[in-house]
Amino acid sequence: MEGFLRLLSGYVKIRIQGDQGERFLNLCRSRGIVMRDLARREDGSLVCSLSVRHFFLLSSIHRKTKVQIHILEKHGLPFFFVRSKKRKAFFLGILLCAVLLFLFSGRIWNIHIEGNIQNSTPEILAFLGEQGVSHGIRKSKVNCSEIAASVRQNYPEVTWVSARIEGTRLILTMKEGIFAEETREQQEPCSIKANEGGTIVKMVTRAGVPQMKPGDVCREGDLLVLGRLDLRNDSQEVIRYEYVHADADIYIKRDLPYYAELPMEYETEIPSGKEKKGWFLKVGTWYLEWGGEGGENTRRIVEEYPFYITGNFALPVSVGKISVRAFEKKKEVYTESAAKAEAFRILQEYEEKLMEKGVQISANNVKIEVDHKICVSSGSLEIIQKIGKDTPVEILEQPAERTTEDG
Repeated sequence: MEGFLRLLSGYVKIRIQGDQGERFLNLCRSRGIVMRDLARREDGSLVCSLSVRHFFLLSSIHRKTKVQIHILEKHGLPFFFVRSKKRKAFFLGILLCAVLLFLFSGRIWNIHIEGNIQNSTPEILAFLGEQGVSHGIRKSKVNCSEIAASVRQNYPEVTWVSARIEGTRLILTMKEGIFAEETREQQEPCSIKANEGGTIVKMVTRAGVPQMKPGDVCREGDLLVLGRLDLRNDSQEVIRYEYVHADADIYIKRDLPYYAELPMEYETEIPSGKEKKGWFLKVGTWYLEWGGEGGENTRRIVEEYPFYITGNFALPVSVGKISVRAFEKKKEVYTESAAKAEAFRILQEYEEKLMEKGVQISANNVKIEVDHKICVSSGSLEIIQKIGKDTPVEILEQPAERTTEDG
């Protein structure tokens, strides 16, 4: 910190020659003049550095001691400005840069959305654009509470959303899922019916009356949980009906048929020629590209690098690299082992998509066989999945009240 302050105020390195060098130093000390890096050379002269302000206090001491003072070096910001006083464009550029940074720092240049699974980021950005919230908007026009409220209203599956501004970034954090118990209780009464058939392996009922139990086999459309409670007296007679929004986690085990065909003959892309390079510059909505033109049977790979001043200060400026590779299409034929490996890979991708939806795979009964010009994968997957769909509950007429005479 001390070195930075010295550069800011400026300092000089001087050489002192004369017979009264020691007297010169004593006078400087008595007047509070600070000298740094004081050293004596072989020729008897003294070398030291001192601030510009203290250097101008040496004139009276110089007259008394008759020593010779030579300036060897000049350092610091004041001397830089003196040397650069003719470079008007340089200082104009600094001023322009400061103005641009000031203007850019007052706008939103990056909208980051996290926690969204069911709704894609481009879809949410398009919705925000309809609300007038887009890249380049001024911070003063951004109302975080209004943005959060509009997102919750437009996307019912979003149970929680928070909007905040960090630097030049608008960050939306959301959670998607089912509503809380309080919200569920306010919903209309309903029952739960099966939307798939299979053997029930697990059933956890939170509201309603279960009509089946683990081990039972259900078919599509069967009633699983009844949203009506029959209130009975001591004689087990129904005296009143109450209706609830049935709520339960029901899992079944069933066989999911699987069939896929893979042609033994396929097309592959073989690179041809040299890879071409290109670049582009993007400033806001303005786009300039040079090189990297692609034609038929070419593949373009684009890499974009936005400019960040800090982690949260993103500028609306980015550069990018374009790689263009030409290729030729060539027909190939799978070997039997390669075809089975590719068919197995496709089956694994299918299983991964099922698991992303919450489906568990308990057994794989798929066979892969090569039949003439195709590789056939057929069989079934034994899966465990969550089922149940809400259906309106039949509202019955309340039983007539019984009196003592009726008994």
